[in-house]
Amino acid sequence: MEFTLSITAADLLLMLPELLLTGLVCLVLVLDFSFPKIGKGVLAWLTVAGFVGILASLVWMFAAGVQGTLFNNMFVLDAFAMFFKIVVVVATLLVLLASLDYIKRIYLFRGEYYVMVMLASLGMLFMASANDLLSMFITIEFATFGFYILVAYLREDDLRSSEAGLKFFVLSVFTAAIMVFGISLIYGETGTIVFPELAASRPVLTGGLVIGFLCVLVGLGFKIGAAPFHNWIPDIYQGAPTPITAYLSIAPKAAAFAIVLRIFFSTFGEFKPEWVWLVIGMAALSMTYGNIVAIAQTDIKRLLAYSGIAQIGNILIGLAAGTKMGGDSVLFYLLTYLVANLGAFAIVIIFSNLTGSDRIEDYSGLGRRSPLLAAAMLVFLLSLAGVPPLAGFIGKIYVFAAAMREGLVTLVIIGLINIVISMYYYLVIVKKIYISEPTDRRPIPVSGPMKAVVFATVAGTVVIGVYPKPFIEWAVASTSLFSHLIGP
Repeated sequence: MEFTLSITAADLLLMLPELLLTGLVCLVLVLDFSFPKIGKGVLAWLTVAGFVGILASLVWMFAAGVQGTLFNNMFVLDAFAMFFKIVVVVATLLVLLASLDYIKRIYLFRGEYYVMVMLASLGMLFMASANDLLSMFITIEFATFGFYILVAYLREDDLRSSEAGLKFFVLSVFTAAIMVFGISLIYGETGTIVFPELAASRPVLTGGLVIGFLCVLVGLGFKIGAAPFHNWIPDIYQGAPTPITAYLSIAPKAAAFAIVLRIFFSTFGEFKPEWVWLVIGMAALSMTYGNIVAIAQTDIKRLLAYSGIAQIGNILIGLAAGTKMGGDSVLFYLLTYLVANLGAFAIVIIFSNLTGSDRIEDYSGLGRRSPLLAAAMLVFLLSLAGVPPLAGFIGKIYVFAAAMREGLVTLVIIGLINIVISMYYYLVIVKKIYISEPTDRRPIPVSGPMKAVVFATVAGTVVIGVYPKPFIEWAVASTSLFSHLIGP
């Protein structure tokens, strides 16, 4: 049997971001190991510069309309995939900038930190282009591998980090096994694992297919952190280095939603009457559980962890709508969540670098110690709560509107009630910041990179809220592949 490998320049162009990132990983590795005396700050800024270049390439590819498939339709590049690639790269870039100060104060200031972040990012870029169940599984595990190490990165400084890394590893392996079992059942029932072929085959809803779909849903539910598959989130968020917690809170969830939307909307869209109730239940449970438990938290990272579970519930409202508008609202909400949540974690990183504390009580009087950070935190918390005219308000209106068009009135009412609940614990933090007396009156210094992260996320939160039109249009254009599959 003769085997020929034919790769054209057009094929390479489809994987340009992944190839650039792979080259960047190799470059940083070589410099770190071959030149041990090189300043780690140099590696950090080299990594940041590399991601700026990758982001520029993605923006150019999106504007030029570069699209195509590779490897017998297993890798797809379209506007939908590029949206999530841009989200992942922007999140990675902001986290790298936020890591510069944090990583200097621990003994493990080495180049492999940046390499692990880049490898996780590379896996998530491939997740956005996964077009079959096998690629889905491999890319998810590839992205997760880097997080195993990053979550446990403070293993000799903080025992909670080692505990979080072990919990994350065990639970991830368990859910991966469930997912593989589900994939095998789907393949056994349909004879294919490629998403478009699954959709075209119009499979019969057999018992094996239902069980397989549910097993895959368990794995994806774990990755996005939706209830009842959320138990890993609080402990891992609390134990991991704070920049990694920020990274976990948005980037892997966004990449997982790229797969979730392809599976629910394109592949099994005709079974919407069957799966919509599962999504409605997950959305209602995630919102309600996350918001209620967040009230009792005294650690800011655990509070944001439960807040994140509730935010995923809001995103699932758009998924439950099961329409083109619902898909648009999911993408737009992810943008609003990206800027507000990463911004909030940036404040937590700055505060933790100075005080070494993540207790909410220690944020008392932050408004007197740093008016800039206090004002920024106020903007982020109000956006997460859904207060106008910030980005979070528009995001919630969008997912609620998509759900109302499909008659999901009860789910919208549950969402509105949960907004009121979330306002309570967000405003508790605001009260601590502006009303409570500070126990420590030292001013809080903010470095240049951290100022860049704070200003960028504040600007994003305000601009998306005040002038959402271009961002909504971007989301609408990115979900054009769903137009002929599921409703208006």
